[in-house]
Order: sequence, then C-alpha cells, then structure tokens
Amino acid sequence: MIAIPYHIKYAKLLKPIADKLEEAGRMTENKEFGKALKIQAKALMDGSYDQATITWLKLKPYILDITIGPINHFDDQLFFGKASYQAWIGTLDQERTKKFERYKEIALSNSRKALTPKERINNLNHIKIKTIDVILVSGFIARTKVVGINLPMDDLSIIEKYGSEITLFNQLNSLRLKEQILPAFNKIFSPSFRQGFTEEDLKRGYLRIVVLHQLAHSYLYYRNSKKNLQDLFPCIYELAATVLGLRMTGSLLLQEVVTDKQLESMIVSFISRSFYLMERRRVDKFMSNYGLGGTIFINFMRENGALKQSQHLIIPNFMKIFVLLHELSYILEGLLAQGTRKDAENVIRKYEDFNLL
Repeated sequence: MIAIPYHIKYAKLLKPIADKLEEAGRMTENKEFGKALKIQAKALMDGSYDQATITWLKLKPYILDITIGPINHFDDQLFFGKASYQAWIGTLDQERTKKFERYKEIALSNSRKALTPKERINNLNHIKIKTIDVILVSGFIARTKVVGINLPMDDLSIIEKYGSEITLFNQLNSLRLKEQILPAFNKIFSPSFRQGFTEEDLKRGYLRIVVLHQLAHSYLYYRNSKKNLQDLFPCIYELAATVLGLRMTGSLLLQEVVTDKQLESMIVSFISRSFYLMERRRVDKFMSNYGLGGTIFINFMRENGALKQSQHLIIPNFMKIFVLLHELSYILEGLLAQGTRKDAENVIRKYEDFNLL
C-alpha cells in the first residue's frame, strides 16, 4: 500500500481553489494577509502545509479569516496521523475576541507545575485567540460542527517555536446547542431543574467550556503522550483538556469574570453533550473518542456521588463535581505525562460502560 498525498491525488480539484487564493492575495490591500493567502495557495498544490501554518501563526488577527487544508486528525481512530480536509471563511468578532483574550490572561496567569517538566512543551507566551462569525464551513468542521479548534494540532515542534492559535465559531456553537445539547438536556434533567437554565445560559456556558478547553491544551503538550498512549491518546487528551478547563474556571470566579450560575451552566451543558455523545458513539465512529471521554466523566462523577440517578433522571451536585475535577484531572494528565497504553486502557475499562435510559 502506498499513501498518496492530497495535493497529488486531488490536484485538479485544488488548482482552481489555489488560483482564487492567489487572486485574492493580489487584490487585498493588507500585504501580510495577501502574502499568507499566496502561501496557502502554494501549500494546496505542493503540500507545504507547515509553512502555511507558520505564516498564519505569525499574522496578526485580520477582519477576514480563511483556513483550508488537511488539518484535523480526529477522523483517524488508529494512529491519529492522517488529517481530514476542512475549510472555513469568517469575519472577526472583535467584541468576543477581546472578551476571551481576558479569559486567556486570567486562566493562564497561574504557573502550573508539569508532572514531568522535561516532557512538557511550554508555549504560554505564544497563544492567540479569536472568535469569528462564520460565512462558510466545509469538510470535517461542517460535518462535526466544531465549535473551537486549536492549531497546529499535531506538530509540537511548531507549537514550541511559534505558538498556537485558538479559533472559536459563533454560529457552530448555536447549531451544536440545538442539535446536541438541548435534546439531551431535556431528556436527562427534570422539568423543575430545567427551569433554572435558559437556552442562552447553555449556549454561553458551552462556548465558555470550549474556550477553556482549548486554553487548557497549552498545559497538556507532553512530547511522548501520543506515542505512549497510541490509539487511546485522543480520548484521554480531549477529556483531560475539558476537565482541566473546568478547573481553570476557578481563576475566573475569583476575578468575578464568571459567576457561580455561569459555572453551573458550563457543567450542565457539558453533561448534556456527554450524554448525547454516549448515544452517538454507538452509531458514529467519529464520535467514539468523544463519547468515550464523556462516559468516563459521567461514570467518575457517579462513582463519587457527584451525579445521582433517580427515575432515569440525573441530579448533579455542583460542589462535589467541582471538587472532583481536581482528582480526575490529575489522573488524566498523569496518563499524558508518563502513562502507557495499558494504563490508559485500565482507566477506560473501569469507566467505559454506562446505561441510563
């Protein structure tokens, strides 16, 4: 078997796109943005995606936001190596970008000791964050309705030298709320409990989770975790970022940037999406890693009394959940820092099975 690169296999389809990017690069009055478009066009035709990534990382946020190429690795359930194509075009939401910049300043202001310092990459001084209003999405991001993404995803050498960039998508968050979070929320919580949370509470709560999830990745770049955990890496890595992100909300609470109610909305929205993913995991291969991560979270909280079940409904204890986040985060980061595939398998085996409804 021989692997054929995208830029060779799909050259005829990519050529018109590259031509349009070249044309746009000549038209724009922003010279740096135009240069980035031309480098992106070249990458589509010769596979020089790393150079395009580095160029975007160096570029200051611009009113237009364009990304295209094989970027996301979560379709690859075996080696986490092969990337799926995706694209988006959007305009910068300056107000929310400024708001989440504040989140970044507070959440990453405290120095966290690495479990194995020599193994962890530190890029805290080179993280960019932006929120965009989506005009067009295609490929992987459209199929899965990704709310936030942190790039580059797999090249730690680029992250270490040039940093990373978090992009958040307003409209995709709204779609995920309607299609995934609300149906589960209405199913697993009692009517009286649901009265305490509006759709807007859940929408804003989930977007905050995504922001902190992506920021938390910056504390979880351990050099050999992917090699050590192998096919179990994506599940552990993504859940670890969410759990650590929720823990980091404590700094925002102390600074009165978020309220207790907003933290509860974050937790409720994550629990709801976890149940949605647990159901989808049975029929959608892509959802398996996320669904498995959600199952581990739910079962860990149930085992320790933070979630209780009554007549097929879930009753959360927010104080216990927040306290238990520290213990679960320590377990998951330990796997990333120095765990083996066998270690990860033992944790997954303990918490992977759950039937509620």
